[in-house]
Amino acid sequence: MIDTVRSEAVDIDIPRPVPPFWGTKILKLEDFSFEELFWHMDLQALIAGQWQFRKPKEQSREEYDAFLGEKVYPVLETWKKRVVEEKLLHPQLVYGYFPCVAEGNSVHVYDPSAIEQGLTPQTATPFVTWTFPRQKSLRRLCIADFFRPIAENQFDVFPMQAVTVGQIATEFAQKLYAENSYTDYLYFHGLAVQVAEAIAEQSHARIRKELGYGDLEPDNIRDMLAQRYQGSRYSFGYPACPNVADQFKQLELMGCDRIGMTMDESEQLHPEQSTTALIVYHPVAKYFSA
Repeated sequence: MIDTVRSEAVDIDIPRPVPPFWGTKILKLEDFSFEELFWHMDLQALIAGQWQFRKPKEQSREEYDAFLGEKVYPVLETWKKRVVEEKLLHPQLVYGYFPCVAEGNSVHVYDPSAIEQGLTPQTATPFVTWTFPRQKSLRRLCIADFFRPIAENQFDVFPMQAVTVGQIATEFAQKLYAENSYTDYLYFHGLAVQVAEAIAEQSHARIRKELGYGDLEPDNIRDMLAQRYQGSRYSFGYPACPNVADQFKQLELMGCDRIGMTMDESEQLHPEQSTTALIVYHPVAKYFSA
């Protein structure tokens, strides 16, 4: 039997935010500052993860930092300059706010027209219902716990976002690879991946501020990447929401085709350097495995 009893670790009686608008907004290349996007990048994930410049065990931190300063950071600055001057990345974003309620382990998400029509959760028909796994032990968390239950018959807010650096990034990476420029391919591809993640990080910060949590924002990227802010974001395919196929309805509801984002039959997002996320504002919400 499936456990659908809400976690006692998640308080129901919290202030629920009012979104600045219902529905979606689109931000395109001209709406972004690359300087701000680069600030939001996870340099550890780029340098040690994507570029594989990990600190050897026999090397001291001082020696490793000197190596980064002499060899790696100049490469990073060169590629940051190239992507801006040659327009090799086209950041785009769809984000927005949707009415929702929770029922058991599920979240019913509605088209924003339900608000315009004056409907309630008990009179409106969900656009999609997503069912999430619940932890079998520990705090027994489930994403549905973070939202207002349907019994209250009042809509809660379900923010979502989808970001991409555009098809141009895929095409340029393929060009480098076809020319056997494998080192440049590694540098560019890794940077493109991390800029997409930076757009997601910046968009999430925008949503937190628009929902009224701006005073809780960290002032440095280290704390931001460590989730020292209110709430969390989850992407389909990860432990708290593992069903990647649920992303089809997410893309449809958000109208992601307007920025050229699609998902194929093998459940791969296109363009390649693209991500989507569900945003949760509840203060208990952090990453967890179910």
